[in-house]
Amino acid sequence: MSNTRKQMVRRYFEDVLSTVRLETADELLTNDVSVVAPGSEVEGIPALKQMLSEAGAAFPHRDVILEEPIEDGDKVACVFRLVMEHVGDYQGLPPTGKTVDITGVDIFTFEDDRISEIRVFYDSMSVMSQLGLGTES
Repeated sequence: MSNTRKQMVRRYFEDVLSTVRLETADELLTNDVSVVAPGSEVEGIPALKQMLSEAGAAFPHRDVILEEPIEDGDKVACVFRLVMEHVGDYQGLPPTGKTVDITGVDIFTFEDDRISEIRVFYDSMSVMSQLGLGTES
């Protein structure tokens, strides 16, 4: 049974992004998948798994809330909300125990029934502010 693109996006969030089942990436993504997010860009499944493993060590408690994905041609967009607790090193910052609440949009591009590109949009400065690293004058 083949998955619809919307179902694949949901599986990406629930299994891969939450790092519950990183091996699901092998089913959903092209080998040369490109992921562009604020402050980072990776290519290929191994690089994505590495990035998510590192983020998962810092923020392992990920509650993912998804709006209904919207499909148009070879693209699917989805509004997401992640609520995470900062319990591990993140970009040189030791654990704060603070909760981070992020809302954003991911745009997935499909090629041959697999995800070939993910563009991630969220306010990265809000994350830093929630961790107590707001800009000070």
